[in-house]
Amino acid sequence: MADRRKSLLDAALALVEEGGLDAVTIAALTERSGMSNGSIYHHFGSRAGVFAQLYADSYARCVAAMLPALNSRPACDTVRALTLHYLDWVMANPSRARFLYAAPGHADPSVKQAEFAPVLAWFLDRMASGELRPIPPWALEPVVMGPAHESVRRFLLGVFDLAEAREIIADAVWAVLKP
Repeated sequence: MADRRKSLLDAALALVEEGGLDAVTIAALTERSGMSNGSIYHHFGSRAGVFAQLYADSYARCVAAMLPALNSRPACDTVRALTLHYLDWVMANPSRARFLYAAPGHADPSVKQAEFAPVLAWFLDRMASGELRPIPPWALEPVVMGPAHESVRRFLLGVFDLAEAREIIADAVWAVLKP
């Protein structure tokens, strides 16, 4: 059963890559995956269910790629490593990254919160100890990671060399959090 779900999600991701969110219809999914309408509805309930699961899966993979950066290094090195791991994941998974940026409305906030909990806990601990500038948790994604997000958006549009800029971006993220 997991293979069927994976095949359907892979088909949805390919359709998004080729034609955007609107290209993902139940008919297109059945054609691309070779599975019946019933299989799609059985596994995901609806087109929105496909998007929600694809978002959850992609977000989990992204956060999992960042988790190895959380260690006992100085805060500066860890913040930079988290940023670099994120950028490297985007470069290695542009289709999934593009989907995450195109479909934020399909995110289940509780799923995102649970996945991001270890990273958030690390930040909150370092803020409490004075190793990082104290900022509200809501500011981590739009404010702290702003330089990374804007750079990734441009990379995904094909107008920015993310590999060349990754160290500068990591420095910019650290500059926001430096005590």
